[in-house]
Amino acid sequence: MPILADESCPGPVVRALRDAGHDVLCAREIASGLSDEAVLAHAAEKQRVLVALDRDFGELVVRAGVSAAGVVLIRLRARDWQRAARRVVEALDEMGEAAIGSICTIDWATIRYRRIDDPQ
Repeated sequence: MPILADESCPGPVVRALRDAGHDVLCAREIASGLSDEAVLAHAAEKQRVLVALDRDFGELVVRAGVSAAGVVLIRLRARDWQRAARRVVEALDEMGEAAIGSICTIDWATIRYRRIDDPQ
């Protein structure tokens, strides 16, 4: 599953995902300072699941109807991003293709899924 990591995604998470063999492109590698809408549009166009800390992406998809291939929100309060990065890799590996077409939220204990096309 191709991934687009938002600028909010910590470097250790990006490195851990790449080290685990995931195809990860970073928003800052495209262009720094893109709007959330532009990041989502790029991810949708390239069929990449967006990984971010910023929960505004979920709001844009659910409330504003902005198109997305999938959104994974990282909701980990962490001082140690190396440990958090391992949790993100573990969660994405567990999710697999279920992340496509969904808004997923990762915390320390659970992974929550909501299909993008589900009514509120």
